[in-house]
Amino acid sequence: MIDLAKLPPERKIPAAHAQMRRETLEVHVVESLAPRGRRVTYRLVVVAAGASVLLFGGAAAAYVAFKPAAVPVVDQTRCYSKASLKGGDDDFYGTTVGQAVPAVGQRKAEAAVDICAALWRQGLLTLNSKEVGMPADKRDDYPVPALVACTLDNGIAAVLPGDEQTCARLGLPRLQE
Repeated sequence: MIDLAKLPPERKIPAAHAQMRRETLEVHVVESLAPRGRRVTYRLVVVAAGASVLLFGGAAAAYVAFKPAAVPVVDQTRCYSKASLKGGDDDFYGTTVGQAVPAVGQRKAEAAVDICAALWRQGLLTLNSKEVGMPADKRDDYPVPALVACTLDNGIAAVLPGDEQTCARLGLPRLQE
């Protein structure tokens, strides 16, 4: 056992050595409080995985929204008088145009837009109106708004008044040219 009464007298430590000991001790304390490398790696992996999911999810959504889609062989086209899908299957702004002869191949955007433009030119469609029919004022030619062809979820071609961004705003793919 050590007798504390017989300890040697206290020695003076030079100031430079004391400062060096203090700095070394501070470095060790700071390192012990910092997160361990394993935690940083785990967090990095979680953040990278989350960012990848968001990036690829966003890319997939953009691909669906902006990729032109071909309409399967269907015998009808929907001509909308308002750039809105509200109303449901049969209750919408516009009308459905059918074909007497079954379609062969896939419907193209030009054909769908031409069909609906003809209805606008005849005055059968009026902007933002659910009513379809002959207008009271008889003219030879009625105005045709800018039209864009999209594809509905059920594969039917939908022609709506609007610009190139209308399909994307409604969450629909554009119809192939």
